[in-house]
Amino acid sequence: MPDWLFAVLAAAAVVLCTRSIRVSGAGLRLAVLYVVVMNALMLWVVWKNGPSWSLPAVGAVSLVAAVYNLLAALRTTMGRIQRIGVPVFRTLVRRVADARGPQAMGVCVLFSGIVVLTAFTDDEHPEGVQFHVLPGQDCPFCLLEDQIRDFLGEADPLLDEYRGHLRTGSSRHLLVRRASAAEPWAGRLRDRAYYRVPSAARRPPCPVHDPLLAA
Repeated sequence: MPDWLFAVLAAAAVVLCTRSIRVSGAGLRLAVLYVVVMNALMLWVVWKNGPSWSLPAVGAVSLVAAVYNLLAALRTTMGRIQRIGVPVFRTLVRRVADARGPQAMGVCVLFSGIVVLTAFTDDEHPEGVQFHVLPGQDCPFCLLEDQIRDFLGEADPLLDEYRGHLRTGSSRHLLVRRASAAEPWAGRLRDRAYYRVPSAARRPPCPVHDPLLAA
């Protein structure tokens, strides 16, 4: 095989593999890991078997392909985010509650003070679409706790569990779901390393949660 053909095939393989990983549906962090491993393997193959000039050439193609696909993935992610106000947030939550099922809803407060709602109700709001409530006059923790009360009841132990995590600086992700409208709602808290309580400067004053977070 001519040296130039080997380099072209290697570069084409890098581009195709990088794009395949991006459109595979893997999460962003997992996709980045796959791309790094795949590129390292391809460059090792080129280094072992190709001419000396092919390594920097394929490496440059690999870098361009990785950056391009990373930006494309970020654009796709940002395209799934819709910014909404508190009234629309409550409307979407009610739409989830009134759907026939199966129903699922996720709510969390990011370190930026943004409340993120992921609601699966019908074809208009498929999985993966996120609704962001930007910081404003409403306490983000109150918005989340309202969903625990409305869906699971005032006495549900999940409320105390959530506040216990807040005291440690961890902002857990609330997930509520049920298989059909005839079944009761079930809830649980999910943890992620980057779910941290926003600083006081990124949330409005709250007589309920400020003492809790200062404890």
